[in-house]
Amino acid sequence: MLRRRGNIWVWIIGIPVILGAIAHWGFHYFVKTRVDDFILAAAPRAAIWYEALDTSLAGSIALRRVEIVPTGFDQGVLVGSVQLQGPDVFSFLLKQLPLVGEKGPPDFLNLAMRDVVLDLSAAKAASLDQSVARTNPQAAHNRDICKPWGSASFTQLQELGIKQLKGDSKMGYRHFARTQKLYVDVEGEFEGMQKTSLSLELNNVPALDTRKLMGVALANMKINYFVEPEFGHRVAAYCAKKRGLSTEQYAELSADEMIRELSRNGIILGYGLTWALKNYVKNWGDLMVELSPPRPVGLLSLVNLPKRHLPEKLGLQLAINGQLVTDLYFSIHQGTLLPLGSSARSEKKPVKPRVQYRWEYQKVSPGRLSSYLDHLVRIRTLDGVIHEGRLISNGGNKISVQKKISGGKFVAHLSPANIRSVQVRVRVKVEPETSAAQEAVTQQSDSEDAQSTTE
Repeated sequence: MLRRRGNIWVWIIGIPVILGAIAHWGFHYFVKTRVDDFILAAAPRAAIWYEALDTSLAGSIALRRVEIVPTGFDQGVLVGSVQLQGPDVFSFLLKQLPLVGEKGPPDFLNLAMRDVVLDLSAAKAASLDQSVARTNPQAAHNRDICKPWGSASFTQLQELGIKQLKGDSKMGYRHFARTQKLYVDVEGEFEGMQKTSLSLELNNVPALDTRKLMGVALANMKINYFVEPEFGHRVAAYCAKKRGLSTEQYAELSADEMIRELSRNGIILGYGLTWALKNYVKNWGDLMVELSPPRPVGLLSLVNLPKRHLPEKLGLQLAINGQLVTDLYFSIHQGTLLPLGSSARSEKKPVKPRVQYRWEYQKVSPGRLSSYLDHLVRIRTLDGVIHEGRLISNGGNKISVQKKISGGKFVAHLSPANIRSVQVRVRVKVEPETSAAQEAVTQQSDSEDAQSTTE
């Protein structure tokens, strides 16, 4: 009798283990086949090798020690790891079966490339430049870090003391079909040189299908561009020496050349943007551009929207090293200055002050959380712990908050009965100070906006 019970437990425990092992082997084989097919298809453009492939039933795929050598180049790029995180394996596989589910991209996907290294030591920098010249002569001609808006050649980077380019990059998206929201995040970094990040929030995205994106609306876009000040100053000294100038003279001249280049393309910067550009080229650091419209704006409607309305409709903001630039005037094709700031005034007609907005956390009752799905929240529990992140679900006896941690994200599940207070990050309008005459203009403009259908 005891032996029979023992056999039952062997079956209860052993069958799931065996099925799991079979599923993992099947997924690993499926992924390896797809990866090898991709490498074979890429052969005319680049040769690709990898040392190992790791897979997980949680939906993650990782290639270890990848080497990519573009066609026409004598050397390539080494990548420590390429990691792809998607939905769980069963959801993924079902989407690949024509009779079971629809093919198409998953609801979320994250791709990370870590420890990307390009060797620039000895004669390798010159060899890379020669390869670029052979494969793309036009791109090679424009690669000069001392030109306005120019990029560096590999030889110039070597002369700046950089023996290898090393960096990381991440990109990913998450689509919420129920709320029709799409979030996109992209990050890239060259160690000791620069960092770039882009975050995008779109509304009215019913599906990840280009045929269903006609009504997509922009809810928020934020770009952060960071140049390491020490690297920026090193470039300025390098280019100043080539021109026989002091570093300060070169920085001033470089900014003037950028402004003239913009002017040749029909964009005339006003005083505020001219100051901002010169200040950034002199000091480097962080440059932030954000589009945060008061209401989501349909992307197709922007084509027909008068240019003078764009800044307010898009909620344009610009900051340099944390300092907000309030005077954002410029003109296009020698036309009239566009009102992008708050300091200009028309002599003939009062100008409506630019409406400004800011993000802040406001207290709400826990019962209203369902109205703030996909918003950033701060939830304090009865034990005093604060959970800060994105609210991804609120139903039944469970509130789920997605929190960022070092190296990834995780979801905290909270009980409504254990919540002391809730704050939600929302946009609030900052009312400008107006005179009575300006107030009349504001009311008239608001009534016109109410009748507008551009959004």
